Amino acid sequence: MAEYLAGVQSMDPVRAMRAAAPGYLWYDGMVPEPITRERFADYLLSWEDRMKSIGGTGRYEVSDELAADRDGYILRWAWWKFVGTDVGGSALLKVGDEGVIYEKIAYFKPV
Repeated sequence: MAEYLAGVQSMDPVRAMRAAAPGYLWYDGMVPEPITRERFADYLLSWEDRMKSIGGTGRYEVSDELAADRDGYILRWAWWKFVGTDVGGSALLKVGDEGVIYEKIAYFKPV
């Protein structure tokens, strides 16, 4: 999981996918269908432009992380925020013996 997280945080899709399970999927609440391994590089590399288009720095920060071992899988939850914006949300990763199975991200609108 550490290699995957380091790859995502450094915007290095090749590094992230080395730690992904064969059937890996990324679920983004703003994207209609799941992102597959094959489409992950394009998706991840477009993040910086999307963040900058809403006034961000092109980076994000993670806080309030929690991990649990559930039925032979590691579940990791965290809060994230696009630096320089009020856009944030949560992320959930499921990790098994083959690597990261999925990541799901959700967005929260500030009130």
